[in-house]
Amino acid sequence: MNAADRPGRAPPTLVFAHGWGFDAGFWDALRIRLRAWPQRVLERGYFSGPVADDALPEGPLVVIGHSFGCMRLLARLAPSRRRPCAWIGINAFARFSAGDDFRHGAAPRLLQRMADRLEAAPAAVVDEFRRRCGAAPAGAAPRPGVLAGDLRALRELDLRAHVRGLAAPLLVLAGTADPVVPAPMAADAFPGRAIGWMPGGGHLLPLQAPDWCAARIAGFLAHHGLASASASASASASASASASASASASAPAPAPASAARAGTWAGRPAGGEGGEAPCVRPGGVAARFGAAAAHYDRHAGVQREVAARLAARIARLDLPARPRILEIGCGTGLLTGMLDAHFPEADWTITDLSPAMLAQARSRLRPGRASRYQVMDGEHPALADGPGRFDLICSSMALQWFGDPARGLARLAALLAPAGHLAVALPTRGTFAEWRRAHEALGLRPAMMRFPAAGALRPRCPDVAARIDVERIVDECGSARAFLRGLKGIGATAPRPDGRPLPVPLLRRVCAEFDRTGARCSYRIAFSLWRRDEAGAHGEASP
Repeated sequence: MNAADRPGRAPPTLVFAHGWGFDAGFWDALRIRLRAWPQRVLERGYFSGPVADDALPEGPLVVIGHSFGCMRLLARLAPSRRRPCAWIGINAFARFSAGDDFRHGAAPRLLQRMADRLEAAPAAVVDEFRRRCGAAPAGAAPRPGVLAGDLRALRELDLRAHVRGLAAPLLVLAGTADPVVPAPMAADAFPGRAIGWMPGGGHLLPLQAPDWCAARIAGFLAHHGLASASASASASASASASASASASASAPAPAPASAARAGTWAGRPAGGEGGEAPCVRPGGVAARFGAAAAHYDRHAGVQREVAARLAARIARLDLPARPRILEIGCGTGLLTGMLDAHFPEADWTITDLSPAMLAQARSRLRPGRASRYQVMDGEHPALADGPGRFDLICSSMALQWFGDPARGLARLAALLAPAGHLAVALPTRGTFAEWRRAHEALGLRPAMMRFPAAGALRPRCPDVAARIDVERIVDECGSARAFLRGLKGIGATAPRPDGRPLPVPLLRRVCAEFDRTGARCSYRIAFSLWRRDEAGAHGEASP
């Protein structure tokens, strides 16, 4: 029996601390994969808006720190009476600045140079650091006082003795290609401690590889008796790849962590919804699309049509002869191949959540093209390399899977070069209205994901102008069975997190109603074209 399974013993609260130059939102992708545990996120308050909040909850704690966040937790809790049950450091260090006995650390003069510039140009200093990490600009006004104080801590603190004195278990996760904490530095910063290495991993593992991180954290906690059986199983289901989607809506896919078992596109009894809720990313998206990668194109008629319409719009944009292009959610490369014909000299950065989809997309570009491929969550862009700013950022039929499309678009817009364009196409509210009506006719509510409203795709940035067109595309499915088979064929079977499967008899009645009313489904596709003004809100930062 795990300790957390004993009567009266609750699982510990996971306490997350972000690193220098980031905020509490940094943890969103990892937290949702570990949501079977109680959680508390500390906010350091580096930017205007969020208020600093370092209060710790009552009860047993497991502390999880990223980068400088781990150092802050060590400084605060290692010498105190409030001892965590376990420690987890990701891209972490117990010492950062180089010295006679820490020769792989960061050069003190570089930290001093950052500190000297911080008061006069805080946004430039923070955004340059974030760019080095592989993250987008912050997009918020920095607070120089807090940032400067923590830069001083980075220069002065050496907490390796604290690490040696830890009695509680410690998990350290690191990337072999981390540009901020190189592998030799990470090894020296945790003397005598084993490190879990991610080959090719950068400095933002919770953003770049949240499934990898979550699986190791869940296993570590279970091994040390810090997870209830239900929490451990639930987190594993959320973090590990599902090999296959369900055969139909009556055979549900694995549920995301802490949720009830969910069907694919089935439904549940109506009532109590209270209107449209905000979009929430379903669990297992990358795994479902990865399982469908080999046969995706055979079922992607609508996706191909949308990509063609978006490519035609992009071809009319005023782009340089050799545009720097970032593609988000490339899938098997339908849009990639179409744009390659228009821009043969482009410099490409091609990304997707699914490694299997990315592998399929590689074949779409002609040999000799300047290109790089990266597994990445486009909602939280963390680029390992590339130009940093882009003349075109594009995406077709991917952004509907973002937890918050509006904020995701704002993060992408921050990567645009002056006069750069962001061009996306995605289904919006009203898509699959016929499938919804077939449920409602029987007093049911479908468990399909909620699509964003087209109006939510408008920019909130003063230096970006936008045009949004919504077009209706009708898919003559022929039958409910063919409709569901097609969704499975492209991997689009993830339900919304609060969905539950219908009993098979009810699902059959929904399918019969869908067939009776025409057996067709419509897509309301928003084509959103953004353009940054030629000055650019943030300017071009120094490398």
